[in-house]
Amino acid sequence: MQGQWSGRDVSIDPVWFWVEGLGFGLALSLGLGMAFRLLRGRVPRIGWGILHATFATLATILLIVLLSGLPRPDLLLDDAALFFAMAFLGGLTLAGLQVAGYRAPGVIVFLHGLFAAFAMVLLVVGASRL
Repeated sequence: MQGQWSGRDVSIDPVWFWVEGLGFGLALSLGLGMAFRLLRGRVPRIGWGILHATFATLATILLIVLLSGLPRPDLLLDDAALFFAMAFLGGLTLAGLQVAGYRAPGVIVFLHGLFAAFAMVLLVVGASRL
């Protein structure tokens, strides 16, 4: 089975990691749009935030499912999952602040984006090595 992994009763096609990257890429582009609106002093649209959170959540769940099915996951992909989880927690913090009516501190927005961008690089490098 060239191009696939087999572990226990699981066989995963590496294409799923590229689907994963597409989901995170969409979330990343929406996040950048919202960050630029914040930098200009405007409030990001709630629809963008909901789409951003939906793409990021689904992609994070997919990554965890994919990694749990691999017999020996690549260390870069494990690290990508860790940084996406940290970015996810930062996003939950930002959403909670917005719901509570507080303006998000720039450092949290920056760290949230930094963790997500670093995780995206790890995902692309790790998936390209498969």
